Amino acid sequence: MGQPEYFGCPIFESCGAVGCLSFILYLCIMEKKAINFVSLGPGGADYVTLQAMRSLSEADKIYCFAVNGMSHAADTIYETGIENCKVAKIDIPMSSDRNMAKEIYRHTADIIETEWHEGMSIAVATEGDTGIYATTHYVMDCLTEREIPVRQKPGIPSFIAAASIAGLHLVKLKERLLVVPGLITEEEIEQYVENGINIVIMKLSKATENIHRCLQNHPEYIYHYFENIGAEGEKAEKHITDTDELKKMDYPYFSLMIIQKEKE
Repeated sequence: MGQPEYFGCPIFESCGAVGCLSFILYLCIMEKKAINFVSLGPGGADYVTLQAMRSLSEADKIYCFAVNGMSHAADTIYETGIENCKVAKIDIPMSSDRNMAKEIYRHTADIIETEWHEGMSIAVATEGDTGIYATTHYVMDCLTEREIPVRQKPGIPSFIAAASIAGLHLVKLKERLLVVPGLITEEEIEQYVENGINIVIMKLSKATENIHRCLQNHPEYIYHYFENIGAEGEKAEKHITDTDELKKMDYPYFSLMIIQKEKE
């Protein structure tokens, strides 16, 4: 007679069949109850993956962060047809003093923890990808510290969607790619580009002056500017390469730029 498939499992050998099966049941429960951190992509329902849609549809409640009541994540969810009543927006102050924001993250984690213990299925949604400059990670860290299971659902990063819109080959052969936030100087941009590193600068509003200087001093570089990727209507997405136009612009928060050295 053959041995059971779980024979030889360390848990089975130490706890027996009942203990092993109980542990497997526990894992199944935790997998089902894990809080999903859902990536929505750069904007617009078309960029939301099937996996993300499944997580949003199965959730009893969906949390999104907002600024002054406005939330790109919530707007994207509304576009998908998910019931609006499931979406809860949490307002985050835009300030260099992060203490208030951190307190809001902790408070949000408190609420989610309570609802999770009550058996609710919870999702926390963010634009872009949960692993790339996502504010939701602060809440995820709080929950992880409390040993509450979490899962990340990947999405399409904005710079990947941007490259597709422009028909760009972000990197090839021995080229390298660097993704940075808006806190970058003109000197750093020059250093990276001259060393064959293609740059993606996120959150351009923080780098407006430095980029203007770079545009002035290095017209030989290739610049691709993107804004509101995936959006339609009044705030439709933009893709601009004209350096004269870019020199005059004030860049909003939801914008990015790809800078490359002109190919020889």
